[in-house]
Amino acid sequence: MSTYGVGAVVRLSTSVRDSTQTLVNPASIQLTIQLPDATTAGPFTPINDSTGIYHYDYTTTATGRHIARWATVTPTSNDEEPFEVAPMWGEAGILSLGEAKKQLNIDADDRDYDEEIAGFVRAITEACEKHVGALARTTYTEKHRGGRGMVLLHSPALSLTSVVAIETSGTDQAVGDLDLDQPTGIVQRKDGGWMRGPFRVTYVAGQTQIPAHVRLAALIILQHMWETQRGSMGGVRVGGADEVYDPRFGFSIPRRAQELLGDPPPEIGR
Repeated sequence: MSTYGVGAVVRLSTSVRDSTQTLVNPASIQLTIQLPDATTAGPFTPINDSTGIYHYDYTTTATGRHIARWATVTPTSNDEEPFEVAPMWGEAGILSLGEAKKQLNIDADDRDYDEEIAGFVRAITEACEKHVGALARTTYTEKHRGGRGMVLLHSPALSLTSVVAIETSGTDQAVGDLDLDQPTGIVQRKDGGWMRGPFRVTYVAGQTQIPAHVRLAALIILQHMWETQRGSMGGVRVGGADEVYDPRFGFSIPRRAQELLGDPPPEIGR
């Protein structure tokens, strides 16, 4: 499933064929997009590029999972295509596309694999975060009980946005009255007072600079995933009597990368 940044123009395309699998122009065709909140946008009238070939450029406005649905009449058909929209600044991962392509020995001008590589980078970023905590600067909203202190689920925490009481009898906490320990994500009142929850806490977590050992681990993981996906390490990956087992296909994070990342601290991934 493709991922785009919010505000990006997504080119959606489809082909229409009759019962003999010949490309044809239908009597009517329309595109409807289901948005992340389950409402729909459209229907839209796509552009006919050639016989049976259509596209529509949709400008994204909401983050989350979208489903594009094509519907045609004569011939009657329905086709769905999901795509993901990341929050602003949330599409980029731990590695730039340029350094990822350099690691994979892919020419910078070769754009055939850009979308696939970007998908790997996003997945690798999430895998690294399980070991070292938040990397990409991201806004999180969580529910906490309050008390003498609260431990945010993602660290390092860069800043608090708001601490809002959930119950009507509760009291919001002013961010200026709170102390945030960034490395651990522990939040306490500066006057030592009790915070009567529950609260809905919104904050930003991530790294202002990616540590060199984490970036190197990400490059190693990327190389490993790229090679295993293409079978360039040798060995047969399909089932059968002649299958050759290669243990490198059985894991996503090579040992040398795991040593660079270290074991996940207890407070990460609660």
